[in-house]
Amino acid sequence: MSKTIVFGGWAVPPGILKNVFGNDAVYVDVNHIMPKLFASCQLRGDWPEIVISECQLTKKNPPGVIAGWSTGAMLAYAAATRICPSQQLILLSATPCFCRKDDFRFGTNPSVLDQMINALRKDRDAVLQSFYERCGLQYDPDAISNYTTDELSSGLLFLKQADLRPLAPLLTKIIFRHGQTDQIIPIAASKYFSEQTSGEHIEVSGGHVELFNPCATTSCSLPPF
Repeated sequence: MSKTIVFGGWAVPPGILKNVFGNDAVYVDVNHIMPKLFASCQLRGDWPEIVISECQLTKKNPPGVIAGWSTGAMLAYAAATRICPSQQLILLSATPCFCRKDDFRFGTNPSVLDQMINALRKDRDAVLQSFYERCGLQYDPDAISNYTTDELSSGLLFLKQADLRPLAPLLTKIIFRHGQTDQIIPIAASKYFSEQTSGEHIEVSGGHVELFNPCATTSCSLPPF
């Protein structure tokens, strides 16, 4: 088991995080896992255990660090509640619940995800290009051509249904980092997440990707962990 396991985000290859966590980390492409988390379009109750199984994580030999960005941060936290990392959990651009609810006001309207799911089947490139622009990334369809529409749709359905609450501190240090101008996940969501888990919350300038990616359209340096 590598010292560090890193979960990437929706529709973006996880290699984008290598400038943060280095070449020796194990990078998990959550897009390929997503369809396995559902039964008849319903998120399975044991989806965290499926993630753990897919990544071959064990309590006897936990990774030193579990990390995740965006959608991957949700999988990282869920995995860490079952397989606690020995050193720390690092969550970039994190939220415990992507969609707005009566008791969670920091999310997106679920209808937005429904529209994206429907639009993916009609004009996939338009949906992805719009998402990449909001992230602060240049869109290259060839770079993600191996993602199926089913995988991408399942990822959006995950964001619509997944809710990590109730939250609680873990037996390891939790570090949150979030861009102040994030257009995908509001910084208030990660502040709430951090407060509920007794984490350390760090704000940095930049958006959903710029906070760590020097290859984005607008770059921002990320202090080392």
